[in-house]
Amino acid sequence: MMDESQIAQLIQDDRAHMLHSQHYAPDHENPMIFVSGKGVWIKDIHGKEYIDGLSSLWNVAVGHGRTELAEAAAEQMGKIAFANGYNGFSNIPAIQLATKVIDLCYDNMSALFFTNSGGESNEGSFKMARFYWNLQGKPNKVKLIARPRSYHGSTLATASMTGLPPFWKYFGPLLPNISHTESPSNPESIDLPNTDGETAEWLEEAILREGPETVAAFIAEPVKGAGGIFTPSDDYFPHVREICDRYDVLLIADEVITGFGRTGKWFALENWDVQPDIVSIAKAITSAYIPMGAFIVSDKIAEKMNNLPEDAKFMHGYTNSAHPTAAAVGLRNLQIMEDENLVDNAAKMGERLSSKLQESFQGHPHVTNIRSLGLMTGFSIVKDSATGEPYDVSDGYGKRVLAHMRDEGNVLPRNINDEILLAPPLVINAEEIDQIVAAATDAVSYVME
Repeated sequence: MMDESQIAQLIQDDRAHMLHSQHYAPDHENPMIFVSGKGVWIKDIHGKEYIDGLSSLWNVAVGHGRTELAEAAAEQMGKIAFANGYNGFSNIPAIQLATKVIDLCYDNMSALFFTNSGGESNEGSFKMARFYWNLQGKPNKVKLIARPRSYHGSTLATASMTGLPPFWKYFGPLLPNISHTESPSNPESIDLPNTDGETAEWLEEAILREGPETVAAFIAEPVKGAGGIFTPSDDYFPHVREICDRYDVLLIADEVITGFGRTGKWFALENWDVQPDIVSIAKAITSAYIPMGAFIVSDKIAEKMNNLPEDAKFMHGYTNSAHPTAAAVGLRNLQIMEDENLVDNAAKMGERLSSKLQESFQGHPHVTNIRSLGLMTGFSIVKDSATGEPYDVSDGYGKRVLAHMRDEGNVLPRNINDEILLAPPLVINAEEIDQIVAAATDAVSYVME
């Protein structure tokens, strides 16, 4: 255990030398520094343990401290440091992982391209959509339509896809040919309070507004994650699939968060019997033990990619694409998921979390809109649950609930303003679910009294 002077020096060095994701120095005055974890539990530098209520960043699916994954990495590193994944070169773990992912994914999926992150996966999916339409002799189909309150990454292209205005400020202008669906009744209502409200008709309006002959693809998270864990109606994605087919638009499923069991299915659109044309993945493919992602393409796209004309080489790549160590870890990670039935556990524990929150907050004057799919659950803190009237964001009720859950309940959720988000590792058990519910209940009671 470090003494207080060593901890203070670490914090000082952190402030001086690290620029953090979504960096804002005042938010980092007293950082939580984590040192170890086991299962759903993580320990900070002071020795305090917490339930990892968001799987760190939606990604530690099989839990912390899995020595099997460290051993898989070490074994592969001992064989070869790196293998070029460019055309004409390959490696055994990457081939095996690609085959395994295709086996687990939607029946119409055929091939994938490995990336290093979800943002790279989404950007690659967009480039693949444009490439495909060029091969089809439709070079004018270049536009991408995304959704309000969506999150797709932080590169310039994926930030333009993201439907959360804070990600645009100071980085403009955004890329052209990327637009968002909007509410027919209120086009300015991108940050909707306490509810999502989107319907598939918004997509059809957007396609017609842009011109179907110019739209390459529509990208959507099956569950809006960073935007607040907003789940769709049961008819939303079947209707979206129908609209995309009607106007010859590719459907890209951003499953960076929802892929590999998070929603109680291996891939989330299985919940509605819908198959996309392209799938973006990352996070849980390795449970974050090592960076890796991919975009996966359907049979019709793969067939085109395997029969390219001589002048149509797919000039897209990354140095670390198909890295053998990442692939070895991914293979072992997916084996753990299968051996321990973690997809089924996500469904069962997600139902327990949702039902117990519903029971705990039944009729509560300040909690509304408890929504979930598998182990993705959110609820809203409001001034009046009967009307849905929100608090002013500056009142900070969501932050206060989070702080109490963390400090008194030993649970680390996430808040987006007054939305409380929960997505623990898929290995969580019933007792740990109940601790999360107790922490949430106590926090709301304390903050709202």
